[in-house]
Amino acid sequence: MKKYIFILMICCMFSETSAGTLIPADHPYIQYFGRWDFSDPASPSHSWPGVYIYAEFEGASIGVKLRDNFCYFNVYIDGELIKILKGDSDAYKEYTLISGLSDSSHTILFSKRNETNWTRFYFQGFVLDEGKSLLPPKAKPLRKIEFVGNSITCASGNEYHSPGLADDVAFYTNIDKGFGPIIARHYDAQYTMTSISGWGMVLDWVGSWDNNLPDVFDQTHVHIPEPLWDFEQWIPNIVVIALGTNDFSGFGGWEGSLFQDETDLFKERYHQFISTVNDVYPGVKVLAVASYIEWMRQTISEIVEEEKAVGHDNVFYAQWSYYEGGYVHDGHPNVATHDSIAHELISYIDMIEPWEAYVDTFPPCFTKLPQSPSVVYEKEFEINVETDSYSIVKFSRADKSYEEMEHTFTVTGKRKHSAIVYGEHGDQFTLYLRAADLSGNAMQTSVELTFEIDTTKKILSWTDIEYDDAEWKSGKTPIGFGNLAGLNTISDSVTTLYVRRVFNIGDASAIAGLGVFFKGQDGIILYLNGTEVGRENLFDDEDITDSTYAMEAKSINKMFTMNEPQISQILIEGMNLLAAEIHFARTGSNGIKFESQVIDDKYQVLFPFGSEWRFYDAGNRPEDKIVDISTGLVDQYDQSFRFRLHQNYPNPFNPTTLISYWLSAPGQVDLSIYNTRGQKVCTLVSEKQMAGSHSIQWNASAHASGVYFFKLSTDQQWTQIKKLILLK
Repeated sequence: MKKYIFILMICCMFSETSAGTLIPADHPYIQYFGRWDFSDPASPSHSWPGVYIYAEFEGASIGVKLRDNFCYFNVYIDGELIKILKGDSDAYKEYTLISGLSDSSHTILFSKRNETNWTRFYFQGFVLDEGKSLLPPKAKPLRKIEFVGNSITCASGNEYHSPGLADDVAFYTNIDKGFGPIIARHYDAQYTMTSISGWGMVLDWVGSWDNNLPDVFDQTHVHIPEPLWDFEQWIPNIVVIALGTNDFSGFGGWEGSLFQDETDLFKERYHQFISTVNDVYPGVKVLAVASYIEWMRQTISEIVEEEKAVGHDNVFYAQWSYYEGGYVHDGHPNVATHDSIAHELISYIDMIEPWEAYVDTFPPCFTKLPQSPSVVYEKEFEINVETDSYSIVKFSRADKSYEEMEHTFTVTGKRKHSAIVYGEHGDQFTLYLRAADLSGNAMQTSVELTFEIDTTKKILSWTDIEYDDAEWKSGKTPIGFGNLAGLNTISDSVTTLYVRRVFNIGDASAIAGLGVFFKGQDGIILYLNGTEVGRENLFDDEDITDSTYAMEAKSINKMFTMNEPQISQILIEGMNLLAAEIHFARTGSNGIKFESQVIDDKYQVLFPFGSEWRFYDAGNRPEDKIVDISTGLVDQYDQSFRFRLHQNYPNPFNPTTLISYWLSAPGQVDLSIYNTRGQKVCTLVSEKQMAGSHSIQWNASAHASGVYFFKLSTDQQWTQIKKLILLK
C-alpha cells in the first residue's frame, strides 16, 4: 500500500503550472497512437483506452498542456517510467512532467493508464524550455496490432492488492502492464485498443443489449456516434478479439447453462463482427481468444472452425488458462496474470505469421436477393441485394463477365447494395448480376433476376395509409396481453402485435416537429406514412419478421421526435397513418403492452392516450395486398406469408441436415443445392406438393466442406435462398 501512496504523492507534487515554449499538438514531430479525434488539430481528443503519444525533444525539462482532470498517464523519459500524472483542472492547463534533465536530447512516451468511455479528453501540446524544440522522431513501428475486448483487455484494476472491488479503479489500472501492450512490446508493434469494461459481443455483463462492441466499433469516440473512425488511416496486421466473458454473464451463465438460441445468437454476431473486421482491414489476420470459461472455449473454437469451413483461413483460435490466486478487483487478472496471458497468446501468434498479409482468393457471393421471377408495379423500381463481404455489384441485361457489365449499382461498395431499374408496362426481362470484392475477386457466374412490369396494379403494405384494415380488430389503448396492469383491450398472445391509427392534419406546413410518445412493453418499430421513424429494444441491423423477439423484457417510456427536414418529407395534408409493430421478449417478459399519443411542436395533442386503434394479432405479418389501380380491388396476397423457407438444422452440419418449408397452396416445388460458384450440386425436390409443412434431409457425405446454398422455387413465382455450412 505504501507504494501507491508514494505514487499518488508524485502525481500531486508535479501538478504545478509550467512555463516555457508551447509546442502545439499539430506539430509534425508528435506521434499519436490509438484512436484520436483530430477534428480540431490544435486540440486532439480521445476517449478509447490505450492511447499514447511519443516525441523526442531537446532541453532539461518538459511539460504538457491538457484539458483532463480524470485520466492517469504514465510518463516515460528516455524509456524509464519517471512518474504518473493526473490533471487537477477541467480547463486547459500546463503541467510540468520533469525538470533537471541534462540539457541534451531525450525521448518522451506519454501513455494513458486507465479506461475512460463517457466523455472526451484533450491534449494541446508539449511545453519545452525557452528556445528548445522537438526533434525528428524515430520511425513508427511497422507492425500493428488491434485489441478488441472488455475490462480484462483494459487491464482493469490490475495493480490492486485485493480480490475485492477497488474504490478507485482508474488509479489502480495500468494498461501498459495489460496483456495487450505486453504483446505489442514483444513484437515492437504499434497497438490500438477498442475495448470497454463490462461490454460484450452481444450484450453487457448485466444483460443490457445496448452495450456491445460491434455497435461502436466504427466510432472515433466510445460515447458519441460522430465522427466515424477512418479505418483506412490505420490498418493492423492482426486483430485480437477477446470478447465473451460479459456475454456469458449477461445471458445468465454464472447462474446456470445458457439456452441454445443465446449461444447461436452469440455465434451469429461474432461471425458478423469478423466479417466487418475483414471488410475494413484488407489482409488482416484475426485471433479469436477465449478465456478459461468452458462455454467460451467451446463456442469460440466452433466459430473459428465455421469461419475456416467457408474459406476464411485468416481466422485463428487461442485461449488462456486460469491462474490460481492471480486475480484482483472482483476477479480481474493482476499484473502477473496479465504477463502470463500475454505469453500464452504470443505462443499462438507466433504460429500464424501475422506480419504476412492474408491474401483472399474467394469471390463474394450474394446472401440476399429479391424474389425471382417477380412482378413489379412501377416503371422505375429499386433492386436491393446483399453480399457476404464488401463488394462492388454490377448488372447487365445480357450474361457477361464482371468486367464487361455496363451498369454498376448506385449504392455499392459495402454489403448492402441498391440500384434503380427502368422499364415500360408489359416489359419482361432478365438482369444478370455479378460482384467483385475489394481484393478484386470477381464472381465467375451470374445470378439471374427476372422481372415483369405491370403498372395497372400496385402493392400495399400494412404500413400504407390506403391499406384496407377493415378485418382487423379494434379497441382502445393500452392494447396487449399478459400479466400487465391497465390493459383496456386484450389481444391474442403473439410474438408480434401490429397496430394502426389514422389521424388528420389540417395544415401540414404549419407543423415543424412531431412527437410520438410510446409507453409499453417490450420492443417497438414505429412508422409514419410507411416510413420507419424509430425503433427501441430491437437490433438496428436485423431483418425484422413476425417471429423476431425484442432484445430483452423492458418497459419503455419514450418520446420519438421528428423535425425538419424529415417531418416535411413524411407528413401530408389530410389523413396520415401512424403504425407500429410491438415485439415480445423471449425470456422474462410479462407480456406486450402498447399505448401512444402524438403531439406537434406547439404541444397540441393530435390524438391522446386511450384512443381507438386497429390491431392485428393473428401471429404472422399482415399480408401485403396488390390492388388494381382503376378499381382498387384486391388481386392477390403477399407470397412471403403464403410460403416460408426455414433455416436448415443443424447448421453447420456433418453430414446430414434437415430442410423444412411451408406452403399455403399446392403447386410445383423445386428445391436444389448450389455451391458458391452458383453451380447446382443436386436437386432434392422437383414435384407437385400439397399445401402444408414439408421437410427433407440432405446427406452431404459425398461433398466437400464449405458453404452451400439451398434454393426453393414454386410455380407461384416465389423463390427464397438460404445459406448452409457443411463442416467435416
